[in-house]
Amino acid sequence: MGLDKWLKSDDIAKESTKKKESSIKAKRSKGEQIQPKELETQSIKLTKYVLVCPNAKCKYQKTIIKKQITDEDKTCPRCKTKMKIKEL
Repeated sequence: MGLDKWLKSDDIAKESTKKKESSIKAKRSKGEQIQPKELETQSIKLTKYVLVCPNAKCKYQKTIIKKQITDEDKTCPRCKTKMKIKEL
Protein backbone atom coordinates (compact mmCIF):
# COMPACT_ATOMS: atom_id res chain seq x y z
CA MET A 1 0.00 0.00 0.00
CA GLY A 2 2.74 2.46 0.87
CA LEU A 3 4.69 1.96 -2.39
CA ASP A 4 1.65 2.38 -4.63
CA LYS A 5 1.72 6.12 -4.01
CA TRP A 6 5.26 6.40 -5.36
CA LEU A 7 5.10 3.99 -8.29
CA LYS A 8 3.15 4.92 -11.41
CA SER A 9 1.82 2.40 -13.83
CA ASP A 10 3.64 2.11 -17.19
CA ASP A 11 0.67 3.41 -19.20
CA ILE A 12 0.40 6.66 -17.26
CA ALA A 13 4.16 7.28 -17.43
CA LYS A 14 4.27 6.73 -21.21
CA GLU A 15 1.31 9.05 -21.85
CA SER A 16 2.83 11.86 -19.81
CA THR A 17 6.18 11.66 -21.66
CA LYS A 18 4.46 11.61 -25.08
CA LYS A 19 2.47 14.74 -24.24
CA LYS A 20 5.60 16.61 -23.11
CA GLU A 21 7.58 15.65 -26.24
CA SER A 22 4.83 16.66 -28.64
CA SER A 23 4.39 20.08 -27.03
CA ILE A 24 8.15 20.72 -27.18
CA LYS A 25 8.37 19.70 -30.84
CA ALA A 26 5.47 21.99 -31.77
CA LYS A 27 7.14 24.97 -30.11
CA ARG A 28 10.45 24.29 -31.80
CA SER A 29 8.97 23.96 -35.25
CA LYS A 30 7.14 27.28 -34.93
CA GLY A 31 10.26 29.04 -33.62
CA GLU A 32 12.50 27.71 -36.40
CA GLN A 33 10.20 28.98 -39.11
CA ILE A 34 9.89 32.49 -37.67
CA GLN A 35 13.57 33.21 -36.98
CA PRO A 36 15.02 33.02 -40.54
CA LYS A 37 12.28 35.28 -41.89
CA GLU A 38 12.98 37.93 -39.24
CA LEU A 39 16.71 37.85 -39.87
CA GLU A 40 16.29 38.35 -43.62
CA THR A 41 14.06 41.40 -43.19
CA GLN A 42 16.37 43.01 -40.63
CA SER A 43 19.50 42.55 -42.72
CA ILE A 44 17.89 44.30 -45.69
CA LYS A 45 16.70 47.34 -43.75
CA LEU A 46 19.63 47.92 -41.38
CA THR A 47 23.08 49.15 -42.34
CA LYS A 48 26.29 49.25 -40.31
CA TYR A 49 28.10 52.57 -39.82
CA VAL A 50 31.55 53.14 -38.35
CA LEU A 51 31.98 56.62 -36.88
CA VAL A 52 35.49 57.95 -36.19
CA CYS A 53 36.39 61.26 -34.60
CA PRO A 54 38.84 63.28 -36.76
CA ASN A 55 40.43 64.92 -33.71
CA ALA A 56 43.86 63.28 -33.17
CA LYS A 57 43.74 63.71 -29.39
CA CYS A 58 40.24 62.30 -29.02
CA LYS A 59 40.43 59.09 -31.16
CA TYR A 60 36.82 58.16 -30.32
CA GLN A 61 35.23 55.40 -32.43
CA LYS A 62 31.84 53.72 -32.41
CA THR A 63 29.82 51.42 -34.65
CA ILE A 64 26.09 51.80 -35.14
CA ILE A 65 23.61 49.54 -36.90
CA LYS A 66 20.59 51.64 -37.91
CA LYS A 67 18.41 52.55 -40.87
CA GLN A 68 19.57 56.17 -40.80
CA ILE A 69 22.01 58.12 -38.68
CA THR A 70 20.70 61.08 -36.69
CA ASP A 71 22.52 64.35 -36.01
CA GLU A 72 23.17 63.26 -32.43
CA ASP A 73 25.01 60.18 -33.70
CA LYS A 74 27.23 62.29 -35.95
CA THR A 75 28.64 64.42 -33.11
CA CYS A 76 31.43 63.11 -30.90
CA PRO A 77 30.33 62.80 -27.27
CA ARG A 78 33.81 63.68 -25.96
CA CYS A 79 34.91 66.71 -27.97
CA LYS A 80 31.62 67.69 -29.71
CA THR A 81 33.09 67.71 -33.24
CA LYS A 82 31.52 66.18 -36.34
CA MET A 83 32.66 62.58 -36.87
CA LYS A 84 33.71 60.86 -40.11
CA ILE A 85 31.21 58.26 -41.35
CA LYS A 86 32.09 54.99 -43.05
CA GLU A 87 29.27 52.77 -44.28
CA LEU A 88 29.90 49.02 -44.26
